[in-house]
Amino acid sequence: MKSKLSPEILEKYFKGDCNEAEIAEIRAWYASFEPDLDDISALPREEVQLLKQLMWSNISDNIESNNVVDIDRRRSLWRSVIYWVSSSAAILLVLFLVKQQGTRPNTVASHAREPLKEAVSNTAGVIKKITLSDGSTVWLSPKSALTYLQKFTGQKREVTLTGEAFFEVTKDSNRPFSIYSGNVITKVWGTSFRVRSFTADKTTKVNVLTGKVSVAIAVPKETRTDLNNEVMLLPNQEAVYDKNLGQLQKNDKIKDVSIGMWKKANLSFNNTQLRDVFKVLSKSFNVKISSDDERINSDYLKADFTNENLPAIMEILQTTLNVTYSVRNENEFILEGSK
Repeated sequence: MKSKLSPEILEKYFKGDCNEAEIAEIRAWYASFEPDLDDISALPREEVQLLKQLMWSNISDNIESNNVVDIDRRRSLWRSVIYWVSSSAAILLVLFLVKQQGTRPNTVASHAREPLKEAVSNTAGVIKKITLSDGSTVWLSPKSALTYLQKFTGQKREVTLTGEAFFEVTKDSNRPFSIYSGNVITKVWGTSFRVRSFTADKTTKVNVLTGKVSVAIAVPKETRTDLNNEVMLLPNQEAVYDKNLGQLQKNDKIKDVSIGMWKKANLSFNNTQLRDVFKVLSKSFNVKISSDDERINSDYLKADFTNENLPAIMEILQTTLNVTYSVRNENEFILEGSK
């Protein structure tokens, strides 16, 4: 390994104060690392290059992390980083970790860059609202679970669902949005629809309210029948997958009336007693809303619900009235006072 670089020059480089000659000196120093006979000479040439790349990556990571450090501590941290990267111990430390863990540097780096996943399990009695990184909204029903990337990358957006959820997908013509629910794959570009795929159910259903959705089965082509082919759904159409028969069927009309809670409505109340508000909401969304608490029933509400579905309205009521609700038998909403 060649001579060390002055920490002062590195400090100037990180601050952006180097002239062209000093920058050239730094780049020459970085390119000068060669395997010594007593440390990394046994490594292949490719791995030596990987060690250098990892070291440079670590330098960059340390610089980026300093951006959030208190100003009074920044200069000392700069010094720590600079003295670290200007010593031969940097490469030797990486080499030690590689030998001890049996992991190559490129593998370590690739794991560090893997997108982080979120797994949300709704064990409460309410419908949980989830906003994804692309702006899409997922309304996760009770006893359901959703897995997704914290930030969508590349040319696709993918989530995995167990149970039931209603999706309002942000339009993106370059990146399809795919939902994996058992053997069923639902793919869209921007639309609103519901997927119901509980493990105990005999069927998986996809109901479309707006836009266009494709539904297919994740099975080998040689095992498919005519009913297994991909189907395209338009608004108010549904696809039903029979788990036992392995068949996918398209219906031109949604048969499940509970889809009504996801249709958006415009409703206005002007100092209306809540018992009457519940009656209007129940009729509008084809559900049953009630409360056993007379204090809630006798309260009054003044509100405008414009282009809102029932779960969104229930969230507003929870915040405004300081109440909670639970879902029973899929279409019954029971309100209680907050404890």
